Amino acid sequence: MSTERDDDGLMLPPLDERRTLLDQLTALVKARGPAPLLVAPLVEPSARFFPDRWQAGEGSLRRLVRRLLGYAGLGQLRVEVVIYDADPSHRGEVLGKPSSPRGHDLVVWLAALERDLVKVGAESSAMIDPHTIVAAAARVVAHVYRRHFGLPTTDAFDPRIDLTGVYLGFGVLTADAALRYTTRTAAGPMQTRRTPARLGVLSPQSLCFLLAAQLHARGLPRAERQRIGKLLQANQAAFLRHAYAALDRAEPPVAAQLGLPAPEQWPPAPDLAALTIPFTDDPDAAPEARRDEEIGVAGVNAGKPVFRVERSMAARLGRTLGMGALMLGGVVAGMKGGLQLNAGTIPMIALGLGVSGLILGRFLRESRCSEPRCGASLAAGDQVCPRCRGDVVGVIHHPRERLAAEEAWRRAQPDAGEPEPAESAAPPAP
Repeated sequence: MSTERDDDGLMLPPLDERRTLLDQLTALVKARGPAPLLVAPLVEPSARFFPDRWQAGEGSLRRLVRRLLGYAGLGQLRVEVVIYDADPSHRGEVLGKPSSPRGHDLVVWLAALERDLVKVGAESSAMIDPHTIVAAAARVVAHVYRRHFGLPTTDAFDPRIDLTGVYLGFGVLTADAALRYTTRTAAGPMQTRRTPARLGVLSPQSLCFLLAAQLHARGLPRAERQRIGKLLQANQAAFLRHAYAALDRAEPPVAAQLGLPAPEQWPPAPDLAALTIPFTDDPDAAPEARRDEEIGVAGVNAGKPVFRVERSMAARLGRTLGMGALMLGGVVAGMKGGLQLNAGTIPMIALGLGVSGLILGRFLRESRCSEPRCGASLAAGDQVCPRCRGDVVGVIHHPRERLAAEEAWRRAQPDAGEPEPAESAAPPAP
């Protein structure tokens, strides 16, 4: 379909896939017209495009889906949302969550489309990451769009849903979320891990290629393309640049391949101010149960004893100041035109700041929950941990004292009773 070179390695999808993507985009333009591709708002993850209040509950997700439906020209549809606290896939069709044989998973999905009612299901884990929930909701709306207008769709994992999201103006959201790494707490406030989070079926390279085709078709100036690239992660921004350069070399031009009209024949762009008007039928006072806490931590100790770990900040402050000075000094010393420091000066400064932190930290106290997975900061009057909801029943001075303190506390309770003999005790001698 085009004669662009296939010399960009991993920065672009394979040449055959590029041709398929442009063919599918051409088919969508023929079926629904060029207007969304050419003049729909390129939705960005900002308050300008999402002015609605966010409380991380069902009401917030419903407003998010309604806002995205408005951008897709489907603002007349009603929305129902259910958020599930655990992975509901084992309950199958009851919840409307599709299962896939391809190894993909959905954290937000279209449960049903009944005339003018959109039913959306979501896992509470999706509410933790704003990038994930917005992009996943955008993909659901693209699925609704195809179903609403009778466009061919095999299932919720049809790659044409991802393509439709770009066509509707959601490409910045979905391309950035196609693959991103998130940092999550593993087993305490100082233990974290980076885990990959994937959205949709198409690769980041394919989504960025489609987004580049949209930007090329619109003829956006270089400064605007660079601004959009800065909204993406580094990898996706590089994919977008390479894709745009490849499309710049395409013959015939992208607009001709997609069958797009000349700019003077384009329809007027929709008014963004009209699309972001607050919802008047949504009560401001409606309470929401927040669903953006890490599963397994929020409320895990409700009704159970925890302890207040009170200790000085000497060690932490000394380590932070010392190591921070050491790393910053190394960076500054290595900069061209930077400060000229002797090799032994930086360690001496770091040592001095570390000792100062140790001395100053002795006069500062910190108070945290003893639950290893929690470690939330506790205020002076807290009798319940605000995160894990454990009852604060005592004070200890180091987390390793937790188990002994809990055993002593249980023995002191009026109904503790006599302890049962340990199962591993040796039998009496004959």
